[in-house]
Order: sequence, then C-alpha cells, then structure tokens
Amino acid sequence: MLENFPYCPTLYARVAEMKALSQLPASTKDRIFPLIVARPWPNAKKLEKTWEKITSAIGKRRFALDLDISKKNVQSDAEACQEFRELFDPQRGFASYYKLVSEIPYAIPVLRISGGTLLNLDEQIKHIEALDRGVVVRIEFGSVQNYISILEKILKKLSDFSIFVDLGWSRDIIGREMWASGIVEFVSRDRPETELVISGSSFPDKFSNLGDRGKVSIEERIVYNSLVRRHNAAILIYGDWGSTRPPSPPSPMKNVPRIDLPESGDWISFRQDQELDATETYSEIAQRVITDSSWPAELDIWGTYTIKWTANGEPGAIRSPSTAAAARINIHLHRQAMFGGNDMIIDGDEPFLDEI
Repeated sequence: MLENFPYCPTLYARVAEMKALSQLPASTKDRIFPLIVARPWPNAKKLEKTWEKITSAIGKRRFALDLDISKKNVQSDAEACQEFRELFDPQRGFASYYKLVSEIPYAIPVLRISGGTLLNLDEQIKHIEALDRGVVVRIEFGSVQNYISILEKILKKLSDFSIFVDLGWSRDIIGREMWASGIVEFVSRDRPETELVISGSSFPDKFSNLGDRGKVSIEERIVYNSLVRRHNAAILIYGDWGSTRPPSPPSPMKNVPRIDLPESGDWISFRQDQELDATETYSEIAQRVITDSSWPAELDIWGTYTIKWTANGEPGAIRSPSTAAAARINIHLHRQAMFGGNDMIIDGDEPFLDEI
C-alpha cells in the first residue's frame, strides 16, 4: 500500500495544516501518504465542509482518514458536531464511519480502536473487505495499553494493511523508542512484509529559551534512523506530525512573533526576543530569515514565497501565528518528502495570495 511513499505524515484537519498541504507542489504531494485526523471545520454548519477541505488539499491522491478523539465530546448542538459524534458509534462495526469513507474517493479507512479496545473486529473486517481499499492500523502511545493482544488479532485476521506506530508528542520522544521497537519486532517477526510507519512529534511547545535564533533537532528522524539500524529487515517508513503538536484546549497566551525555517534534520526558530527587541515585527523577523546563512534561496515553494512576501511587505505576508505555522508546515512537508534527495524544485503553479 505504501511502497511508493517515502514520507507518511500525520496531519490534523486544521486550517494551517490543510493550507500547507494544499499549497505543496504536485510532485511533492505524489511522494506523501498522509494520515489525516479529521474534526469539524471551524464555524461550519455541516461536517461535509471538513471532507471538502481535505479532498481539496490532497487532490486525487490516497490518504488515510482518522477521527480526532479530542473533538468527540465537544458540547455543541451544531449539526457538524452531531454528525461527527455519530462516526464514533460502534454499532454494526462502526457502520457510519465506514459508510463515510466509502463516499470519499481515495480515502483509506483507519481501523477503529476505541478507548484502547478493538471493538467488533469481525464486523469491521466486513466493511473493510467491501471497500477493498486496504486499511491502516494506528497504534498510539498511551492510548493502547495491551497492543500485543490487539496486534495478534490483527495479524491473524487482516491481510491488506499497514501500521502507523505513533509515538505521540513528547519533549523526549527518543525515550519512547523502545516502545516502538517492541511493536516493530513483534510484527516483523510474524509478518515481515508488513509496512510500518514510525511517526510522532517532538516539535517544541516553548521557545523562550532559544533567544532570537535557535535550532532544535527533529527527534523523530533520530528515532526512525535508530529503529532502521536496529530492525534492518523490517519495512519501515518515516512519518511525523508535519512539525505540529497535538490539539490542546484554548487558553490565554502571549503570541510572540516567530517564524520557523525547517531543515532536513532541524527546525531553526527566528523569534522576537522579548529582552533585546520586543517591538520586532513579522516583517523584520522575515528579513532576518531570508538573509540568514541557512536560507534556501533556490527553494521556490509556497512556504518560502510567504516568508519572502513578509520580508518585502507584499500581499500574502505573515500576520498571525496561523499563517506562520502554515508556512513552516509547508516547507517541512516538502523537505521530508524529498529527504535525501534534491528538494530544490520549482513550483510551477501561480503563487496563492490569500490569507488563512
């Protein structure tokens, strides 16, 4: 299922992520297989808006469709939220979810594991076989306690599937490597042909210690490389969360202007330094970015366009954390999709100018 994809990111269906995905060059999209974690679209009356945004962003390409559990019990009478809750109903093997997937071209179902428990597997298999698109199994750190028991059932009863081994988000994701290693060892011993995506997120939640320019290692790459060395006979594919963190409840926070420049193995953060210059604007930060020695002058994609527009005060410039995030995610997705090769391609499409 994933043999032609060097990169399999997990992306939440949020504004910044879908914007970043939609603006990737077509040749980059062809190299990624995203697992998209769906949720009701902001302020949308109907849930169909979410599917419109996802399919518009990915185009006519396959992707795995998961559901954002953090939005399951949102207290709202909105029709979109009610429709979303129905997708978690385990009746008849999550029939509502699988019916939805069947109606979305190119969507691959994600096996429903509810509260760490594999429910109605036989009924789910009937839906999976009827769809005939294969299935993705997502094993999440901290969500599935007895993963060996679940994997035993899956290996026994499923045939066409791939596994996302999701280490979740952590400031020390390297410390979860042995958890992932146990899954890889168990699966590859009994089913060595099984594709396993190693995913997770180490993107920082605090930047105040980095000053006005700081570099942070992409620990997901470190974990993946270590697992490849440890399990050299297993089929492992690199994945991450596209340089994002998991959803969190809204809370008052001080938004300090920051622009991040992803590299293949690091993120470089250019930030308004509250001690040196608490008045520095996005435009002034962008000017620092494009004159920095790390700036990829020949990388012409939407994310780099956006930073240059910001530096020059042109339309499409970064004016909010959301736009800054979308630019970062766009560059990160491209560089990881092209990892180990030449990523200096030119996006032939007309630049997209509107604001997120």
